[in-house]
Amino acid sequence: MTLDKKPHDVLVCGAGLVGLTAAYALAKAGNCVAICAPQSPLPDKRTTALLNDSVNYLEQLGIWELVAKKTHPLKVMRLVDGTSRLFRIPQADFHSAEIGLDAFGYNVRNHDLHSVLLKDLQNNDMVSIVDGSLTSLDASDPTMQVAQITDQEGREVKLNCRFVVGADGRNSAVRSFFGNSEQTWSYPQSAIVLDFEHQFSSGFTSTEFHTETGPFTIVPQSDRRAGLVWLETPDRARAISQMKDQELNRLLEEKMQSFLGKISVTGSITEFPMSGLTANRFGDQYHALIGEAAHVFPPIGAQGFNLGIRDISNLVSVLKRFTSAENRGFEYHNLRYSDVKSRTLGVDLLNRSLLSEFVPVQFLRGAGVLALNKFAPLRLQAMKLGMSSVIPN
Repeated sequence: MTLDKKPHDVLVCGAGLVGLTAAYALAKAGNCVAICAPQSPLPDKRTTALLNDSVNYLEQLGIWELVAKKTHPLKVMRLVDGTSRLFRIPQADFHSAEIGLDAFGYNVRNHDLHSVLLKDLQNNDMVSIVDGSLTSLDASDPTMQVAQITDQEGREVKLNCRFVVGADGRNSAVRSFFGNSEQTWSYPQSAIVLDFEHQFSSGFTSTEFHTETGPFTIVPQSDRRAGLVWLETPDRARAISQMKDQELNRLLEEKMQSFLGKISVTGSITEFPMSGLTANRFGDQYHALIGEAAHVFPPIGAQGFNLGIRDISNLVSVLKRFTSAENRGFEYHNLRYSDVKSRTLGVDLLNRSLLSEFVPVQFLRGAGVLALNKFAPLRLQAMKLGMSSVIPN
């Protein structure tokens, strides 16, 4: 059956945070948008740290005011050397006030942001939502793509669209249908993700311990509640995820050097292997890749969803400025390439430098953080660069 006789300007495949935000932004820019994705049976219990420029972009879209009361500010970024190596650096604290910001960003529950976006899109006349998966895509007509979607009841839905956006994650069907290859790599690490309550106030401080197995990052969710992303060796991560609550609470307090007092893990623990991915092209003729369909790397420096926001901003800008459909994907690729590559390289080098046993590498990493801690001009420039989203006006 056919969803709508009228062609859609854009089909967004994927209904995670990146996909829904893209659909919202594209519809606000005047596009007739369709979204296809199977409905998730479970709410996303994770949180996302939105950096300042991403918050500004969501404010421009009118999204931020709908979710702001459910967010928590990140006023201080703290780096702590948690290794036992020869070259260790003193604690480095970076305050948002140093660069004139109330906060570096805000932490929000994925479910809260997702619910706000979905509710608005369901009531938007510019948006159609299909609860199903993309099963084929006919791009033989240079002016119109024909997408076939299989809904949850096994029915086939055909949809016409002028441009396709892949926001369907690291195993992107859109990337595959367009024959867009990718580079992948893996790390000798697994991530442990959990939430916990703590005795002492966090002071709106996000703390990242650098350890021999990777970052151990604590992000405030409220004054006495936080989320943890901990990179460990796969065997150790598996053992930690199976620990009894009391044993795990003691281990976490020890790893945190007791700066938050007594720890109590809440909810379930997630553990998954670390890997990376970068599409060789982010757009090609009549499609574009955003979010994890385009780039995946370790959860370091709050780059994941924030990089997706930059994808969305650049994509909306391209679709506004270029009337020739065949140029849009290429122009989008040109805009995103250097930003994605440079940030992917930076995160990869930082992660690998923590794992390296090569003393000169350890020295260079320590010297770099020490320089940021001691030299104000370099420190301020680094903070401003970290907050930059390369988002056009």
